[in-house]
Amino acid sequence: MKNIFKQETIVGILCGCVFALVSWGYDGLLLAKAHAVLPWLKFALGILPCAFVGGLAGWLSMKINNMFARMAIWVSVAVFFTYLTSLIPFKIVPVFYSWEYPEIGDRFIFQAPDAISARRFITTIMTVIFLLIAGLIFENTNDSMRNSRGIIGASFALIFLLAFFGGAGYTADNNFNADLRTPIITLNEKLEYLGTVDPATLDDVELRALKRYTKLDVDFKSPYHLFIITFDEMISSVIVGMDFNGTLAECSVMNVHASSCQMME
Repeated sequence: MKNIFKQETIVGILCGCVFALVSWGYDGLLLAKAHAVLPWLKFALGILPCAFVGGLAGWLSMKINNMFARMAIWVSVAVFFTYLTSLIPFKIVPVFYSWEYPEIGDRFIFQAPDAISARRFITTIMTVIFLLIAGLIFENTNDSMRNSRGIIGASFALIFLLAFFGGAGYTADNNFNADLRTPIITLNEKLEYLGTVDPATLDDVELRALKRYTKLDVDFKSPYHLFIITFDEMISSVIVGMDFNGTLAECSVMNVHASSCQMME
């Protein structure tokens, strides 16, 4: 019996880890490539709570025999995961940014209640659906793993279960991280281009297009880091900060197009 509890708990932990990996791991990888500040922060903050709650849910699923009670557990997990994936980027991350850049700490405003509430509602519905299905097959998956004659059969059963947590994580990432990630990636592509291009090779039209960046008093070939400062109510117009070895600038990115840039005073 102890081994049964142990397996269910381990599988639950894996489920939570997969959700965290898809929700924030992919985001962290893209942000790291785009020279973002603290790219792995969300993943670091979310992995342990998700693993703990997943393991607890797996253990309770084996402990409780009532199917409706089990479903209630997984619905609760879905609600917790959704709340966590909205809490971290919009409430906790700006606090860390304020610690990283105390001189502009009061400018980090991550408030868009209507947009966040709408995204949270959609994410909750989709996550509940994914985890309800996962909860229904959780016991059968563990039975299949125990009764499997080979590692391939056990792995297939586990992967099928984990796919639902991956789907829930993808939904969370798409709703809560994508719109905060895309402006950083867009601006990074421009800065990388500026760091390698020779202005003498550009025509007048291209030079005018790059003037919003080149007017900044920074060395585009020096190391830099990017971070979100604030955004509008629909998270469509985003102010992205740029740190060039302590020299700070900012650009307004609207619908993945930089519209204006200036030095920070």
